[in-house]
Amino acid sequence: MSGLARLSELLLPGMVSWLFVLMWLLTAIPAWGDFQRVKVQAVVRDPRTAQPVVLLTDPSGRRTMPIWIGEAEAMALEAAMGGHVSKRPLTHDLLASVINRLEASLEEVRVTELKEEIYYALILLKGPKGLIQVDARPSDALVLAVKTMKPVSVERSLFETKSLSMTGSLIELYGLEVQELDQQLSLALGHKGKGVLVAHVFSETPAQRGGIQPGDILEKIEGRILESPEELEEALQSSQGKMRLELFRKGKRLELVIPPVPKR
Repeated sequence: MSGLARLSELLLPGMVSWLFVLMWLLTAIPAWGDFQRVKVQAVVRDPRTAQPVVLLTDPSGRRTMPIWIGEAEAMALEAAMGGHVSKRPLTHDLLASVINRLEASLEEVRVTELKEEIYYALILLKGPKGLIQVDARPSDALVLAVKTMKPVSVERSLFETKSLSMTGSLIELYGLEVQELDQQLSLALGHKGKGVLVAHVFSETPAQRGGIQPGDILEKIEGRILESPEELEEALQSSQGKMRLELFRKGKRLELVIPPVPKR
C-alpha cells in the first residue's frame, strides 16, 4: 500500500466524524438576526380568491403581516385557536407528542425569510443535546405554536417590509373588512337598496363588541346612507363616540350601537 493510500485510510474516519459534527452544529445554531414577536391574530379569506390567510400582528396591534396558507392548514389553525381537542391525535397533535416523548420542548417558531414568494420558518427545539432548529412551512409551525402556546416571531426586516398598517383607515381600526355591494350580490343576499358588505370582523374590536357579523350589510350610520366603503370611512370619521348603526342581516333589519375606537 502506498504512503498516500495509507494516509487517506488514517484520515478518512476522522474527517467523516468532523463532518457529522459540523452538520449538527449547523442545525443546532438558532436563526440569527433580529426578530419581531407577533401574535397569531386570525385566519381570514382573501376576498379575491377565497384562499385562507393567516394574520400575524405585532404587540401594539398597529401592523399585521398576511401569509397565504392551504385549506387543511387553515382548518387546523382555526381549530387550535379555538381550543378544539380531537378525540384522536391529528398530525400536529402527533408531532407535539413526539417532541415531548423525546424529552424535548418547543421553544419558539420563527418566520425567517421569503424566497420566490414562499415563506420559510424554523421550529426551535430544546432537547438533551441543546437547541436545534427544524425547517418547516409557516402554516404547520404556527399550528404547532398555537397548540403548545409557544411564542411566534418574524425576522424584523421581513415583518417591516411585508406587514400592513392597521392604522391606515378607521374601517380597519374598527375591526372590519368590507367590500362593495353590487346589484347581483345584493339580490343573492335577498337585500334591496344600498349598503356595504362586511367580509370579516376581527376579534376584540369595536365592531365585534358592537355585534357586527360577517355577511352583514351596513346601510346607515347615524342616519347617513352608505353606498360604498369610501362613504363608510367618511361616516366613521364624522361620528363621535358611540354611533348608531343600521344593518341588514338574513332578511331582517337591525340597529346596533357601536363603541368608539380606543385611543392609542
